[in-house]
Amino acid sequence: MAWTKVKSTALVALAALLFTPGAEAQDKIVWDIAIYGPPREITAPIEYFAKYVDEKTGGKFTLKLHYSESIAPAKSVLDSLKIEAIQGGLVAFGYTPGKVPLHLALDLPYLPIPDLDAFEKVQEAFYAWEPAKKELARFNGVALFVALLPQYEFMGSGKAPKTLDDWKGMRVRALGPGGDAMRTLGAVPTSVPAPEVYTALERGTFQASSFPFSYSFASYKLYEVSKWYTMGMHFGIVNNAWVFSKTAYDKLPADYKMLFDTARPEFYKIAKEVYRKADERNIPMFDKTLERITFTPETLAPFIAKAGKPVWDKWVADGKTKGLPAQEALDMVLKSAKAATAK
Repeated sequence: MAWTKVKSTALVALAALLFTPGAEAQDKIVWDIAIYGPPREITAPIEYFAKYVDEKTGGKFTLKLHYSESIAPAKSVLDSLKIEAIQGGLVAFGYTPGKVPLHLALDLPYLPIPDLDAFEKVQEAFYAWEPAKKELARFNGVALFVALLPQYEFMGSGKAPKTLDDWKGMRVRALGPGGDAMRTLGAVPTSVPAPEVYTALERGTFQASSFPFSYSFASYKLYEVSKWYTMGMHFGIVNNAWVFSKTAYDKLPADYKMLFDTARPEFYKIAKEVYRKADERNIPMFDKTLERITFTPETLAPFIAKAGKPVWDKWVADGKTKGLPAQEALDMVLKSAKAATAK
């Protein structure tokens, strides 16, 4: 949802009033949060939020952040929420496409969503959409924050792919509908969780990996085992969210629930700022050792024509055969994108 400055100010003021010595909650609440991968740019907002709730509640509400799949594998976060083994986690929906298939509408390639501001609005609108909420509720989940990610690019070894034909036969790490898009180009997609990508690329299991640009390539050190990277391909994203236990959230006192809303503006501000700073660090570092393959609107057009709308149409058709409101989901995303980019 879009949050105006007026709303944000009002919520912060209300939160300040609520947290008085007579506040509703007295017992200490501890939530275990599962995070795949190490601390990095995508985790900066949740690290801020953990400090925020600790300070606002005087230490009575604590989020314990567990990194590198230490309490739940990346592909099992939803299952862990369902059995109430954890109270929240970072969920990459493309890792388990069969569990929450409607959420892959946001993974479709070349959606008309140009920047992080627009992605924030589109994803928040999607998570508030009733069919999406019901899909997550099957796993006792509720998406309370977007895990904003920059557009995906590729980094890899071997021959640098500069034309459509260069992708033919190339083994690539690309998830969900992104994998379908690469398949239309003749590539061979595979789904590998982020923490396993470095080793797989080093061993030649695949020749290139898609990742959010530029921070993930640096976080997982793929530049150490690569020879080239793309810029301007704007492939799309793998939709991620900070998903929390609905059972645990529903039990929270009202004043604690309010903290999720009052923290939201700063949460997203931090996300955008860390990605900007990451680009300033990483792009010059990449250019020292890697060949940059730059896409312009003209050179990207053939990719979009072949791997854009045709993949959307196939995803909708496949969803319909499974009884899913796939067309409704795509329409909802496109409508939100149009609203988010309207001047």
